[in-house]
Amino acid sequence: MRHSYSPDAYGPSNYDDYLCLKPPLLLWVAVLYLSRAITLPVAMGIASFAGVNADAIALLRRLWTIEALAPSLIAAVILYALCRRVPTASGLLRWIWARGRVFLVVSAGMDLILSLSSPIRLREINDEVLLSLLSAAVDLYFLLYIFAARRVRDTFSEFPPPESAGK
Repeated sequence: MRHSYSPDAYGPSNYDDYLCLKPPLLLWVAVLYLSRAITLPVAMGIASFAGVNADAIALLRRLWTIEALAPSLIAAVILYALCRRVPTASGLLRWIWARGRVFLVVSAGMDLILSLSSPIRLREINDEVLLSLLSAAVDLYFLLYIFAARRVRDTFSEFPPPESAGK
């Protein structure tokens, strides 16, 4: 398999069954965080079904905003690609994966702008503003991580090759 990086840069445990770099845990966390307007309702549904305390579900509900839906949709596409990174994946999914960093940078940038809009709009310190500033700090961290981390770049540079037609 041809790599756009030195294969000696990572140990054998960093590769999956298809000899592609495994996405690092922090990338999974970033994608789940950026897609939270999609994943939080799912998590709340599972939590309520599992009998989780109503106060905990109310806290999760406070973290969900309609404004985060657009950046979350972008990140959710990458979450889907993370889960479907197999040789039988479609050409469209491969195209999305090859541009995954761009998708995530756009998602994190949009989320950062939306997180900063509340403190600018309200111009006072309250719980909502503090939560928005914390969200903006997390967005900035993930934006820098996705943009600058070599491991993220290397992970998005490869995808399992398609299965051959003769098999």
